[in-house]
Amino acid sequence: MNDYPLPPEIHPPPEKTIQIISTSIVEPAASPPNTTNHHDIEIQFTPFDIQFLPLQYAQRGLLFRNPSPQKPNSPSTIPRLKTTLSRALSIFPPFAGRLAAVQYDDDGTASFSLNCNGAGALVVHAVANGLSAADILHSDDPTSPGVLHSLFSMNGAYGCEGVSKPLLVVQFTQLADGFFMGFTFSHAAADGSSFWHFLSTWSEISRNAAAESVSPVIGTWFLDGIEPPIRFPFSFDETVQKPPISLPLPPLLQRIFHFSKDKIAQLKARANSEQTDIGSAKPISSFQSMLAHIWRAVIRNSHGLDPDEEVHCKLLVDFRHRLRPKLPEAYFGNVVLFATATASAGDLAAKGIGFAALKLNETVERQTDGEGRRWVKEWMEKPEVRKLGAMARNSLIVADSPRFEVYGNDFGWGKPVAVRAAGNYSDGKVTVLRGKEEGSVDVQICLVDATMKGIGNDSEFMEFVG
Repeated sequence: MNDYPLPPEIHPPPEKTIQIISTSIVEPAASPPNTTNHHDIEIQFTPFDIQFLPLQYAQRGLLFRNPSPQKPNSPSTIPRLKTTLSRALSIFPPFAGRLAAVQYDDDGTASFSLNCNGAGALVVHAVANGLSAADILHSDDPTSPGVLHSLFSMNGAYGCEGVSKPLLVVQFTQLADGFFMGFTFSHAAADGSSFWHFLSTWSEISRNAAAESVSPVIGTWFLDGIEPPIRFPFSFDETVQKPPISLPLPPLLQRIFHFSKDKIAQLKARANSEQTDIGSAKPISSFQSMLAHIWRAVIRNSHGLDPDEEVHCKLLVDFRHRLRPKLPEAYFGNVVLFATATASAGDLAAKGIGFAALKLNETVERQTDGEGRRWVKEWMEKPEVRKLGAMARNSLIVADSPRFEVYGNDFGWGKPVAVRAAGNYSDGKVTVLRGKEEGSVDVQICLVDATMKGIGNDSEFMEFVG
């Protein structure tokens, strides 16, 4: 599976145009009383942060329906959002900062940090002519490839470009019967746990709710024996340039597959039953069972794979509670690593879900304090940064988690009706999002045309979808 550039024809259909009404920079408000002032501090990057510099900004969005004719398209909506965002940024000042880079000419290395300098986040107000909530809910339809992409700003920006670009961009797009909030943020500044923590805090402020979210823990955390700044080989030009395309590439398709609570339970029961059959006592989780089901389906329907060829499933694993001593859940930044499950294509296709789930289970179990420290030690001995395409060969890349609270983000107009992801278009990219119904999961998958059509017609896979 390969990294493909976003086709140039990705744009909304002509009858569904996006009109930009205004753009503005929102700076953080003065720190609330009796709180620590983190403004103007410099956060040195750790290897956990550095790995995301060559990756594109992450993009997540929330869809809302209009609760009444007066909201949320009233004239006061955008000013209110800016005011409450300013207050949220005062609590999460890294999202209002910029990256700082130092280039060392003597050996071609660089070091990075994040300055909480209050430069601000970008807010874009847009109107989507002819676009409705239904268009977003069915945005995986290949006949409308540009609908979702157009609801986010600063598409295609790389993490390292946060030196001169905002680390957070919010695009508020009015629809015919609702609105969409598209969030583009630098993954080099924050992982998914930190982003959703920020969004939960902002939505609480916006709806005047009593504060339930804990304050973020902001600062630089390093393993013993590592002194900042960390220098590593890096080139801005090589990182942000587009890869040369020498051959025509098949188009990429995105589709959302919904797994209900009952269907996930059935997959979990089957995976654990097969564990018993092979004499294993390892309990398989719901998430591992569902992901094993997806992994097997993609490999079954991928053309040109030799049965002996190794295939991979790479998961982002949060190390906050795995390190010793543990880091606070509210630690802001990146504390995630890619964990890789590996099997042969033939075994994955021929053996049952229990085999694939066990591979994932064992991979997750290996992610301990010792494993995290080993990764950091080896990276420090041979530092490198890799683009998503270099990581995605014969791989699924799994991001996000159904544990993230996404549907509780009520900004004062009711809870969202859907969550969507965009950006980082790559064959094999899998985004796992909490479903709207309790216990359900929405999985947004990006694959080449032939593989996507294959899993859509795969009765063994589709039996558990819906």
